[in-house]
Amino acid sequence: MAVTRRQVDFLKTIKQVYEDTNLPVHYTRVAEMLGISKWSAYEMLKTLERKGFLTSQYEVDQEKKYPGRARIMFAPTRLVNLVLSGKTLEDKSPVKEFQLLKERLMSLFDKTAKTTPGELVEQMRTELSSVENPLVFCAYVVTIFILQLQALNKSSISLLKNGALEVSEGKIGLAMFIGAAFGTMAKAASQVQLLSHMADCLSGFQKNLAKLNQLEQTLLMDFLSEALAKTT
Repeated sequence: MAVTRRQVDFLKTIKQVYEDTNLPVHYTRVAEMLGISKWSAYEMLKTLERKGFLTSQYEVDQEKKYPGRARIMFAPTRLVNLVLSGKTLEDKSPVKEFQLLKERLMSLFDKTAKTTPGELVEQMRTELSSVENPLVFCAYVVTIFILQLQALNKSSISLLKNGALEVSEGKIGLAMFIGAAFGTMAKAASQVQLLSHMADCLSGFQKNLAKLNQLEQTLLMDFLSEALAKTT
């Protein structure tokens, strides 16, 4: 994926502000630092979000007596570190394709209000049987495990989020989360068949995780972090 010099300037700026404050950044702050209009900054940040370099969220200014409407705030993903460290993202990289997959998988968590997590898990397990791409396979398993935890013991998701992910990142962090999630399900689930299915998912995840390169690990870790943020 091509990254222009101007986009790199934006990424450096937002990364600097984010690391200084440890808080998401409003586009007007970026505009001030780069000496451009706020709308130009907004459009560029939205472009970088579509490319997977930023995430956005809406927040209300709690410091004001009358906060008003929520403001859109941006934060860098782990892909920014790869770009700024000089590592290139090839055009054939899975970033764009994975962004589309991630949007679909994230939408499943919104469906739990109308469809039970168990039904969604069955749907995902059926699709998983034909998945060959290691990154896609791992993303499916992450989704399945989180949905299954929602069905069995939703409060455990917060504990896992604050445990495994804060200990380590990359392959180790991903493996720790999935392993801990399976352990939680083993304690809560009463169906032997369900545990057997989850054990198969765990085994497949471990095999496919070993095949991921650094970029793919970063994409998967970002997806896991966003999925946990949405479900806790």
